Amino acid sequence: MKLTPLDLQQKTFRKGRFGGLDEQDVRQFLEQVASELEDMARKNNRQDEELRRREARINEFKDREQLLQQTLTTAQRLADEMKVNVRKEADIVIGDAELQAEKIIANAQAKRMQLIMEIDELKRARASFIQQLASLVDTHMQLLNGIRGEPQHAGEAGDNVSFFASPVGKAKK
Repeated sequence: MKLTPLDLQQKTFRKGRFGGLDEQDVRQFLEQVASELEDMARKNNRQDEELRRREARINEFKDREQLLQQTLTTAQRLADEMKVNVRKEADIVIGDAELQAEKIIANAQAKRMQLIMEIDELKRARASFIQQLASLVDTHMQLLNGIRGEPQHAGEAGDNVSFFASPVGKAKK
């Protein structure tokens, strides 16, 4: 039977022979109280031990939580730093690509201008060649006409023709 504080307050003992308390009742009660106190002390010790174990587990969990929190914070910081670095690298790559594109365009423009100048030079050379060829053909025609004795057309170079044609033309005639 479990004792309560009320039981202790209301406990009465039988009267002994000489006006005292019955010794056996008192001893039995003291043994019961001692037994109850011992049970309560063991129970209290078990609860204290369980409380210490739980507090240790709570502290362990708090340490783990703190470590996880630090790990998450570090991971987030590293992720942010990586994003910044990747953006910087991407900007650098884009900048380099734009510079290379500008160089390629500038080189292409320079090559285009060079080709246009070469084409213009070739057109001038062609025109000059055609003019020289036409002049040469005219000169030869005049020579041939002089050799054949055909009259020269006005504005043609007659001196050259007569110079070349006269000795040869007269010898054949």
